[in-house]
Amino acid sequence: MRQKGWVEYPCRKDFVPAPEKILLTTMPRDVFLENSEMDHLLCLTSDGKIDSFAHHPQFIPDEYKNVVKQRPYDIAFLKENVEGPLYLELPKKEVILHELETGQYDVLAISTFTWTIPWALDLAERAKNEYGIREVWMGGYGVMTPEPLIQQRFDRLFWGYGESTLLNAIGKEELAVEAIKHPELVAEITFLGHRMKVGHLFWKRGCKRNCTFCADPVFQPGGEGNFSFENVEYILDRYKNQGCVSIHLVNQEVHAFSAMGERVTKAILERNMRYSMMTSIAAINERGIDGMKLLRDRGLTLVQVGIESLSDTNLKKTRKVSDVKRIENTISILNSLGIKVAATYMICFEDDTAESIREAKKRLCNLGLVITHFNIVIPMPGTSLYRDFYERDLISDWNWSHWTGERLVWKHPTISFEEARELLAEMDSEVNTPLYNAHLRKHWDRMEMIRKRSSSGKDTVAMR
Repeated sequence: MRQKGWVEYPCRKDFVPAPEKILLTTMPRDVFLENSEMDHLLCLTSDGKIDSFAHHPQFIPDEYKNVVKQRPYDIAFLKENVEGPLYLELPKKEVILHELETGQYDVLAISTFTWTIPWALDLAERAKNEYGIREVWMGGYGVMTPEPLIQQRFDRLFWGYGESTLLNAIGKEELAVEAIKHPELVAEITFLGHRMKVGHLFWKRGCKRNCTFCADPVFQPGGEGNFSFENVEYILDRYKNQGCVSIHLVNQEVHAFSAMGERVTKAILERNMRYSMMTSIAAINERGIDGMKLLRDRGLTLVQVGIESLSDTNLKKTRKVSDVKRIENTISILNSLGIKVAATYMICFEDDTAESIREAKKRLCNLGLVITHFNIVIPMPGTSLYRDFYERDLISDWNWSHWTGERLVWKHPTISFEEARELLAEMDSEVNTPLYNAHLRKHWDRMEMIRKRSSSGKDTVAMR
């Protein structure tokens, strides 16, 4: 299995550009702004951040909206580790064009997702035809998209985490994983009506599991090794000095009981901070309830898990390793220990019906989750789910800008495009608001009591 990124050359060339001759940009914050049907634009904020809870906030009253405003991870790591290029993080479109107009760049590098491929293709063509750019490169999950024009308009495709491959492209030595410096990833969070600053922290990237719908194991098979503990400690100190009250561990699957996990969680505790983490039902169960108690005592306040479905049929078909009984039991234990649970969940699996989705909605409300991030099942390019749907001619919408997780882009046997959208709105508005969800109401009421008791009224209230 690969442990680092690699480069695909649709047009192989030996050109080695000077670092300062490279313009590297993410998608602009106003991408597709003229297209009123693009709900996903709501995840791009006007001040140039990604709001990962804002995929469909129109379904939730303002007073109950959760917000997580953060930097794009990919370009933040590149900027921290590769000196020379000009980096644009979620700029406005006019800023990208202004830089191209200067004529000082030989290479335009674009970090993109599948849903922004139409924009990337257009910019790549304009860069060469109108601005004299010599080569156009692509990175990010967009490289997996089976769009023929990518092979015609892009000279290099960067797969996986790109620090070393970008260094190689400018004639420099690659970095060992242990030498990768962690960027500052301070997120501005509004959660249960409470605002705070949270530092996002990786100690490794990638996932070795092979869920049929997940792009991570395709983008960088095998993931990476651990970052150095010294670099982890350095960024923890930076977060502490910036006033972060909590750390969010954002490895795709945090193994808190591994040797590195033990060191990281102890280091957070030593700095008098709390933490939350992305993990799996299997990983959080590695040491049973005693292990969960240990993590709580070290400052764990919330876990974010991929439930994805409350159907054992769906879980088995997608190669999830936990069944519904284990999911429900684990969440019940975590709630009893005072550890909050957030989840991701997908609707419109092939075996789903509108009735089964609505039945699952009731069960989700009873699980006591504090936030559930919903998406419609999407066959992400490169995944085994995509290959299955493609071979059975199930994909019906090849407009890549629709591949956001808010639309049905394939032929579901019982659910229409319109009904899928209605179900998504219904799940989000009822599971994620205390107006409908009695368990969530308890969390909101408790936070309101804490705020009233807080003498300072500042953002230092513990999230317990």
